[in-house]
Amino acid sequence: MNANARPFKSWVVQDGMTLMWQGRAVIAIAVLLTILLAGLSAAIPGPALLGEDGAPSLPGAIWQVILFILHAAPLIPVAYVSHIAVLRSVVGIAALRSDGLCGILRFGRAMLVAVFVLAILATLYQLIFVSDILLMTAGRLEADSSLRLVFGAVMVIAALVAFVLLGSWGAVSTQRGQVAFGDVLQVGRQSFWFALLRVIAVMLFLPIMSALGLPLMGQVGAILVALGVAADPAFLIVSAGFSALIACFAVVLVSVIFCRVWLESEKVKLKQ
Repeated sequence: MNANARPFKSWVVQDGMTLMWQGRAVIAIAVLLTILLAGLSAAIPGPALLGEDGAPSLPGAIWQVILFILHAAPLIPVAYVSHIAVLRSVVGIAALRSDGLCGILRFGRAMLVAVFVLAILATLYQLIFVSDILLMTAGRLEADSSLRLVFGAVMVIAALVAFVLLGSWGAVSTQRGQVAFGDVLQVGRQSFWFALLRVIAVMLFLPIMSALGLPLMGQVGAILVALGVAADPAFLIVSAGFSALIACFAVVLVSVIFCRVWLESEKVKLKQ
């Protein structure tokens, strides 16, 4: 798929579906790894995020961060292949080989850092704010809880803005090799609203997609049970597989968005 063949303002779902098919080998590996990790997590449960007394558990928090990173790691090659496909029209396994091992490692290192930061933020959000959200739904929200919820909302907005401003890092790194923070920030500022609106749309679209997939998940699970697979493993395999597919689609869509942001910024430079 040639990214320059479409106008900048076109929506990205069609391109995302095309990339899902073109990168199906890499996506299949990511889905299988996710299913394997889900099975290992179920077989070897770690410490809970909250202790028996309801207090936050440091071992549980560390375990949550580790699990987040492990489940996100298979998505990094999907993001890399998607970037290469949009920017260079090289797809599938060939995209993995386009820059050799050095290109994959350079892209992967930075993505792991981003995943680590997101894992810490997600764990802190669960520890600090989820209990307040549950109290709010039960109508028992206190003043201190209200302040924490406001702070949590501000933190989420700040994280989203930072993600949109710095999201084109992958495209800049893939095309230039060396990345300057100022260059990435400039690209993000130029197309901030374009990227923000589409990222929010993707976030709203994914729950709908998940809900539409529930009947299919039930059918696939029933088929596995009919073939002799126990109910619990069958549900684990199906839920992990569908979750991985949705996560891969989200990664592909976001990759298309930020690659187009970078391509448009390059067109603006050429016009100047």
